[in-house]
Amino acid sequence: MNTIEDYIIVVNSIPKELCKELIDECNKKEWKKHTWNNYAAGTFESEPEKELDVMPCTKEQQDKITPSLIKALEEYQIKCSTPGNKTQPPWLTKFSPIRFNKYEVGNTMRKHYDHIHSIFDGQMKGVPIVSIVANLNEDYKGGEFVCRDKKINLKTGDILMFPSNFMYPHEVKETTEGTRYSFVSWAF
Repeated sequence: MNTIEDYIIVVNSIPKELCKELIDECNKKEWKKHTWNNYAAGTFESEPEKELDVMPCTKEQQDKITPSLIKALEEYQIKCSTPGNKTQPPWLTKFSPIRFNKYEVGNTMRKHYDHIHSIFDGQMKGVPIVSIVANLNEDYKGGEFVCRDKKINLKTGDILMFPSNFMYPHEVKETTEGTRYSFVSWAF
């Protein structure tokens, strides 16, 4: 590892059939609008006309996704580890519940960095170390994922991983045609 960009890694580990199955299952349920939580101000802010739709993952879906996610996280740890006992894998042993994202035409995810609190307020304790974004389809236009002002091309079944901190601002550009499906999680 030589540069900060070396810690942005894409692994294709979700079978395409599973991606399609997850999309079909989610579209049989009700989505809700994403909101932004400003922890310092204690407010929720949003641009409803631009916000994507979100949905929690079921336990059955999480169980189907887990092997692919574990495989990707293992690869990430191997690529990002440095020699020495304290930095060898596995240093990521858990990940948060998965949340599905749906971007219809006109939807976007504004530029931000991951400073996640809400998923660690209950039974789960930890600090998010690695952000996870999985792409479930590619039959849409627009909706590009951009991290550190660099466009990252994602294919069906790709899992993108990068550090969850202020050095990795990221966004999803506006979807212009079709519907973009993905999911997010945070490893710790």
